[in-house]
Amino acid sequence: MTLRLPILAASALSLYAAQPAAAIEPTTVARLVEPSMVRVLVEGPGRIASASGFVVSSQGHAVTAYHVVRPHIDQGWSLFVVESGAAPGARRAAKVVQAYPDEDLAVLKVENLNRRPVVLSESGVDTPTKGMTVFAIGYPGAGERLGADSGTSFTAGVANRIFEGAWTRDGPRIQIIQHSAATNPGNSGGPVVNPCGQVVGMNTEREIALFMTPSGMPIVYDVIQGVFFASHVSVLVEKLKALGIPYKGTQKVCRVILGVATTNFYWYAAAAVAAVLALALLLIKHWPRRAVHIVVLGGAATRNGARALGHLFRLPPWRHERHETAWRLRCEDVEGGPLDIVITQEDLRRAPKGLVIGSDPACDRCLDADGIAKKHAQVIPLGEDLGIIGLHSGAGTAVDERLVDPSGGPAPLTPGAQVRLGKMKFRVERHARRR
Repeated sequence: MTLRLPILAASALSLYAAQPAAAIEPTTVARLVEPSMVRVLVEGPGRIASASGFVVSSQGHAVTAYHVVRPHIDQGWSLFVVESGAAPGARRAAKVVQAYPDEDLAVLKVENLNRRPVVLSESGVDTPTKGMTVFAIGYPGAGERLGADSGTSFTAGVANRIFEGAWTRDGPRIQIIQHSAATNPGNSGGPVVNPCGQVVGMNTEREIALFMTPSGMPIVYDVIQGVFFASHVSVLVEKLKALGIPYKGTQKVCRVILGVATTNFYWYAAAAVAAVLALALLLIKHWPRRAVHIVVLGGAATRNGARALGHLFRLPPWRHERHETAWRLRCEDVEGGPLDIVITQEDLRRAPKGLVIGSDPACDRCLDADGIAKKHAQVIPLGEDLGIIGLHSGAGTAVDERLVDPSGGPAPLTPGAQVRLGKMKFRVERHARRR
């Protein structure tokens, strides 16, 4: 009991500490990230372009792709954002804090934008790992044309690879994520998130193809091929640090264990180890003394496995009384380690005529060892005490080096006495156990 309580407490504490970081299903991720999303609108003469962005600081900073705001920078078009879930007319003016054409990144500032910032993953450029589930969130333009509301689009895929590349011919080489979470025009600038809701990248490009007409004119057409690209979040983190913009980052690695995504993998592992140790202690306490009560040596293990399991289900630990006197015949000097024969009052109540010890698997206590006859001896109840009778075995049975006469009645067993069964010597112990 003294060991089980601390282990169970440690297991419960580990689970309590790990629970808040677990995101079990994609809908949880969507609910976590969507409040931080904004639609980016660039409005010019007779035309309006729509894309995606997300909030990165509590001071009203948001980010999107540079090519989205390029008309605003080059031609002076108006720049607005619409918060996720807001009415289309509830536009807020935005200004560009800094633009990075080569990295296809722009940092915006929106006054009175009181939205929760996303969590940026800082666990390293090698995350997400290849094959990890990722989600793309944004505002595809087709949905707006079809009359969709201001809610975001949420698609799932996997991270295909992370490589070093450049968006422009002479641009700096950055980490790029290739993934299969479907995006469409309008998703540019939206986040790519892992199953824990951490932003791992920003959508920038998708695969397109060229069709050459008979006249030789190339036509670009958009075909979903499951190949989409995003800037790794490390690019964004570097720029935010350089600008001195506070952001919410984490270095905790997101892992998916048995379908559950968590950033507290080690807490869950500690809880699992503690639970296994607690269970092992419970089994160690109950099985040898209370449930199985079958001593097995050598080849007899296979023969007695079924009987042990049957006994366990027939008399589970919780059906025993709280206090019970147990006898133990302990043999220290035996090949394979210490060996105990445990006999409880419950055993004696079920077998009022006594328990047979021998090498025969049918015996109540099976000892498959040299010098042990098929039916070697029998222990019987003597009131509240215990006695032993020899069963005409060749090697004999002795108590304190005095042979037990099979026809002379049982020899009483007292605590501290020595019992010899063939060549094996046992010490008698007796104690009351509390359940």
